Amino acid sequence: MSVLRELCKERTDLSAQDIDQLERTAEQLPLMAELTGCDVFIDCATSDGGAVVIAQARPSTVGSAYHKSVVGEYVMPDKEPAVFHALGIQAPARDIKAITQEERAVRQDVVPILNREDRCIAVLIREKDIREELLQEKKFQQLAQNYEAEDLSLRSSGDFGDETLLREVHHRIKNNLQLVASILNLQARRCDDGTTRKILRENVGRVLSIAAIHDIITKNTGDIRVIDSLTLLDQLRKNLQSFVPDGKRITIQISGDKVDLTTDVASSVSLVVNELISNALEHAFEGRETGNIRVAFCAGSMFHTVTVSDDGIGFDPASPRKGSLGLNLVDATVRDRLHGHISVHSDCHGSRLSFDFKTE
Repeated sequence: MSVLRELCKERTDLSAQDIDQLERTAEQLPLMAELTGCDVFIDCATSDGGAVVIAQARPSTVGSAYHKSVVGEYVMPDKEPAVFHALGIQAPARDIKAITQEERAVRQDVVPILNREDRCIAVLIREKDIREELLQEKKFQQLAQNYEAEDLSLRSSGDFGDETLLREVHHRIKNNLQLVASILNLQARRCDDGTTRKILRENVGRVLSIAAIHDIITKNTGDIRVIDSLTLLDQLRKNLQSFVPDGKRITIQISGDKVDLTTDVASSVSLVVNELISNALEHAFEGRETGNIRVAFCAGSMFHTVTVSDDGIGFDPASPRKGSLGLNLVDATVRDRLHGHISVHSDCHGSRLSFDFKTE
């Protein structure tokens, strides 16, 4: 019996068919390690809710971040968050910092391994040693601190402009956008044509998603040039909760990492998340009274990933709904403004849409 099979039987609830699939995947790990010049692993969720390393391959032509095999060792959520992110929501996570079982810093790319029933049975991981990069990063941080000290000196001398005035400008923009949203909402209520009413309601959400940016800036007591990710997503959740169709009990949950985003990036992220949640509210729970929508923000050193998932009825990604402006807007915003890409997975158990974008 192979080590992989023995570990899976002892610590997981995987079927024999699932284990066969993982053994076939593990046979390719040495080739993947040589091709990428990185350490490659398969981690599997355990029966008690943890995770364990079941396969490992180290490159022979370049240095490995490991001195010995870690097969059979447990994975810690606080040290390898990308692994649990991918296992939990069955979505890829790219370029996330992690700490190995040997206490070395690496970057991980993680993708879920799905069985024939589209259930996540394990994750495939590529790790790259980043010790040299961290040394360079420390040097840049020191330089940044020096520049920050100079920046504070400029602020105290009054040479940096009036942030109070800028907040007032953002406050007035927010009020004006909320007024536009109110007018559109009023028109939607009075409209007899269902198609027109639907279009007006969709645009109310879009206007409010932009207004959310200015609302956060006016309340931000720190740097008004940045917005933290979780505050942004929570503001969107509050705005969109009122769009839950009458008679339905649908919850919107926010989770993940808190990072600072520039206002330009935050605007684009806000627009995309608004469209994805609005689309789920409208279509994912047809014929159902209850449902859940989850929004997760996973931070990385080079890419951030946002995932919007639901437990609704699903849809065919290859056949987008006719006249679906929302998904077209999502695709264009992610591609042209965030310079990222979007991935879609949907079946009868729900949908999961993820998009990533470069860190700044």
